[in-house]
Amino acid sequence: MRHLILATLCLGLLAACGGLGARKHMPQEFRRVEADFDQAWEAAVRTLTERGYDIRTIDRPAGIIETGWLTTNPDYAATILVTEREDRYSACGKPGLGQAFRAKEARLALALRPTRRGETGLRIEAFFRTQRYSDAPLWGNRPLGDVECNSRGRLEEELKVEVQLRALSDQLERLRRGAP
Repeated sequence: MRHLILATLCLGLLAACGGLGARKHMPQEFRRVEADFDQAWEAAVRTLTERGYDIRTIDRPAGIIETGWLTTNPDYAATILVTEREDRYSACGKPGLGQAFRAKEARLALALRPTRRGETGLRIEAFFRTQRYSDAPLWGNRPLGDVECNSRGRLEEELKVEVQLRALSDQLERLRRGAP
């Protein structure tokens, strides 16, 4: 009887720890890119397509680019006790008792706006999700839906730097060719 009470208490503690959410990352303000709007726009579109993102919305007059979901970490797995192949881009918290998380996907929303000659404002927001599954031995391995994960801000910063570098390299290439 004593062991049964102890086991029940331990399972209760595990269940209480399950499903802890991760810290929310606040959206960024517009960051300065040292390039004209057209150069920054082309650099952003090329960066996204070369990284494998499917661009779903592209509204140049409004300065909006949105992508579809892309699997960014297919090896990610988490249970209440163990997390494997965590990445530096997002935090998904812990699944509840009898549940597991598998794989991570990302979707991006970019906003560009001209600020002054030779400068563009760029804001990038990354959204992450993982799939939740039943991990209980008796109920099988069935999907339970998606779980939203929180960005750590690193993917957004990486993309901003890549867009800046690509825009600068395009400027240098034009100067090398003698074009304005």
